[in-house]
Amino acid sequence: MATSIWPKSSKARVDRSLSAHSVMGLVISALMFIVCLSGTVAMFEDEIGWWENPVQAPVETVSPDVAQAAANNVFETQPDTTHLYLYLPRDNWQRFVVGGDDGLETANAQGAMTGGYDTAWNDFLVHLHYYLSLPTSFGMIVVAILGVMLVAMAVSGLLAHPRIFRDAFRLRTKGQARLVQADLHNRLSVWTAPFTIAIALTGAMIGLFVVVAMVLAQTSFDGNPRALTESIFGAEGEIDESPAPLADVRAAMIMLEEMAPEANPFLAIVHDPGTASQHTTIYGEHTDRLVYGEMYEFDADGTYTGKADYTDGEAGKQIAMSTYRLHFGDFGGLAMKAAYFLMGVGLCIVVAAGLNIYFLKRAEAGRGMPRLEAAWAALVWGSPALLAATLTVSLLGISMVTLTGLFWLGAVALCGLGLVLRDQVKTSRWMRFGLGVSLFAAVGVHAVRFTGSYQWAHVWSVSLCFMIAGMLLMVWPILSERTSTPASVVAARP
Repeated sequence: MATSIWPKSSKARVDRSLSAHSVMGLVISALMFIVCLSGTVAMFEDEIGWWENPVQAPVETVSPDVAQAAANNVFETQPDTTHLYLYLPRDNWQRFVVGGDDGLETANAQGAMTGGYDTAWNDFLVHLHYYLSLPTSFGMIVVAILGVMLVAMAVSGLLAHPRIFRDAFRLRTKGQARLVQADLHNRLSVWTAPFTIAIALTGAMIGLFVVVAMVLAQTSFDGNPRALTESIFGAEGEIDESPAPLADVRAAMIMLEEMAPEANPFLAIVHDPGTASQHTTIYGEHTDRLVYGEMYEFDADGTYTGKADYTDGEAGKQIAMSTYRLHFGDFGGLAMKAAYFLMGVGLCIVVAAGLNIYFLKRAEAGRGMPRLEAAWAALVWGSPALLAATLTVSLLGISMVTLTGLFWLGAVALCGLGLVLRDQVKTSRWMRFGLGVSLFAAVGVHAVRFTGSYQWAHVWSVSLCFMIAGMLLMVWPILSERTSTPASVVAARP
């Protein structure tokens, strides 16, 4: 019999290696869960960001005259800006936000700047989902790799399920814990598969664009990333900085309405304002297309000079410009956002149940890992609790950097608590209760700080949703504690 060249290991060393392997698997699963969770919550980033700092009444429409007045106001307050931005109201985002290189502010229905656009928690949430709070280029690559892994797991899982259609509606809620978790994992995986593959694939495409751009810049553009960007999005040309009256945004908007009435303008950008080289770009939303928007160009006098052909150009260009809206569900209005949110919750459950199955299999084999199982439960329920807690403290004026530190340090602390408790059921209950309390606290702080804003429907409706969710989460642990049976222990798993 051939002798193995692999060195013999003691049982203790094998056990330590398996524990290290399990910890690494837990870390990867935790990162993937946090990306899925933050993306799910970010479905409503516009609504929550508006709620976070509601200093301005809703603005339903902006006329060309008001847009010009707002542009003039921005240029007066930021005369050295190289770009001037006008974010126009949309059906599901009734805000008017304007600004330049020095920052953005809200504006009223007359175009006057009213300030108050800082949303530290919303910025923290987006940075968490895009980059896992890491430096942007590296973080986007890490998140993209997780997206690739998620696509591979979704496809391999479907191929490994021989009775995918026969078992599509089979869901056991009682009995052996591992089978309950397996059914939950498999059924939700199948039901959310198109969504999972779509958002994971588009997320990976968005993230890996950084890597592809770096390679293409080196191989085809002599190492010049700007040349690559200009080949895709167009170049602005040489800048003539000779002073000139501010570009006629009003005329550009009127021209767009006449030539493309189906294009709903949602963003106007004046490039190099106040110079002889200035020109205006208006992004128009085409509700019958998935592309982010068509880009229409106008000169300083508001004369149309061309468009980028994102809606009817090459297929590759249309696909590239459709990844953002497909990934974030930014089409179809509030109903589509709600659908994306529910499917995102399903994806979070799939990730959580996947690792639960692993822990239960080990327990059945007599090799249970109660400490890591409790740490996983703390992460699954503690992460949303930390998001709610950071939202609460952000309303007190805490910066985005501090929120980031609080979240990650809190995640480590809660996982440590799970390791100490060694009881995933108790840990899950505590974390759910903490999530409910944090949501109530966020509404309480918000109501005190922005009492006058509760006259607007979007403010009290978001607060009401938080309160309902908080109440359910606070009652759930209490009821599950009173009715604790072997079957309910299964249901209490994260």
